[in-house]
Amino acid sequence: MNAIQVSKEIKAMQLTQYGEVEESVGTEMVIRPEVSADEILIKVVASSINPVDWKVTKGELQEMMPLVLPITLGWDVAGEVVGVGQDVTQFVVGDNVYGMPEIGKDGAFAEYVAVKAAHMASAPKSIALIEAAAYPLAAQTAWQGMFDGGQLREGQRVLIHAGAGGVGHLAIQFAKAKGATVITTTSERNREFVQQLGADEVIDYHHQDVAQVLADNPVDLVFDTLGGRAQEASWSVIKPQGRLVTILGFDDKAPELAQKHQVQSEHIFVHSNPGQLKAIGELVDSGRVKVEIQQHFTLDQVPQALALSEAGRVRGKLVVKVSEA
Repeated sequence: MNAIQVSKEIKAMQLTQYGEVEESVGTEMVIRPEVSADEILIKVVASSINPVDWKVTKGELQEMMPLVLPITLGWDVAGEVVGVGQDVTQFVVGDNVYGMPEIGKDGAFAEYVAVKAAHMASAPKSIALIEAAAYPLAAQTAWQGMFDGGQLREGQRVLIHAGAGGVGHLAIQFAKAKGATVITTTSERNREFVQQLGADEVIDYHHQDVAQVLADNPVDLVFDTLGGRAQEASWSVIKPQGRLVTILGFDDKAPELAQKHQVQSEHIFVHSNPGQLKAIGELVDSGRVKVEIQQHFTLDQVPQALALSEAGRVRGKLVVKVSEA
């Protein structure tokens, strides 16, 4: 391995038991990871908070993703390559990279993380690494929902639920870059924000009913980031042979409703795709996409950040600054 010398012990924010954040997540000193042949070692500049972090903490994903605890949380990373495995050819020491560590393995709420090189991409050149860290998981979720599951095309109409959220606000920008007409749900306080992102129509979910608003002008695609009642109300606003894509799964009534409304449905769980990260980075560098960062936290403040994310109503992303670039 080609690497610089770094301390054998590093600080990491680890989940030690399932439960409430304040009881289950804390700072630990752990052994710095070693890289396998296909991995790179990254000095973490920043990571960011995603709902998967607190859902894992509370044990909500145990059936889908059984873990061996303790585990380091944080499945976004941006930082500098400080070591490369013997089979790695696409990166060298000193490169700035961003991407997703594999969900379910040790993440990037730590000073260093080892990640498969095939999961990473060169960081966008026009922004700082602390901003780049806000993109990978949320942006790839939005991309895969819009284009892999949703097959969104120019000229189509898409309804994006929770357009001010981490995934939603990026989905709006991707859909507009594709040439789609975007309708989104949000609260009145975020109306101007989502309009600035490019939303053509805004539905205030506190005071308006999606099914009534769109009854006479249905959409080609619904991108569901909320589940529950929002998903239930979505079936009737989709054109026949249109699509409903969710990141939260379907309830027992979904097959019947899909058949009734002649809608194709798909549940996606984000996966790392460096080609998509490259395309996202190009949109960022062109100025067509920009992440909204509501607040920055230190590594020691991760529990507070997780609690804020779990409480909801975050506009855009919460970023964890780990070290200087």
